[in-house]
Amino acid sequence: MQSAGAAEQVIPYQVVCGGSQTTTYDPGLTNTPQTLTRSGRNIHAPCLATVSPFTFTGSTGFTSTTTLSCLSLTEANTGVDLISWSTGATSTFSYNRTVSIVQGQTVVTLTGEITSGWFQGATAVETITSVALDLGACATAEGITSTYGVSELTITGS
Repeated sequence: MQSAGAAEQVIPYQVVCGGSQTTTYDPGLTNTPQTLTRSGRNIHAPCLATVSPFTFTGSTGFTSTTTLSCLSLTEANTGVDLISWSTGATSTFSYNRTVSIVQGQTVVTLTGEITSGWFQGATAVETITSVALDLGACATAEGITSTYGVSELTITGS
């Protein structure tokens, strides 16, 4: 217990979650920009925190109608995701998205801040690594109908 007037101790923390992301495209991604529905789910599990011996999980679901092509997937943009945690809490993650191709893999990096909810004020970085798009499939009428990647989410705060 602290005595009156004592400074409150701030304990820095870090949360690290392994996971995966699956995204579907309807109709499939092709080399020609077209309006399509993109749906997906990020699973953040398990999550380990430096300030707790317990593990927990999180997930993010998304659906949007947008204009995309195989070529536009690598464009940088911004976004906001709502993460639902197994504890019942939520976090709003506002980020800048960059994409790079590294040794034949597509690496998506989301860098930003938890702007509300659990871990509010913390910085967050999520990387999603997947096999680079099959450019041959992008040239077909069906295109690419789904992608899968492994992810890591790191939240750092105090």
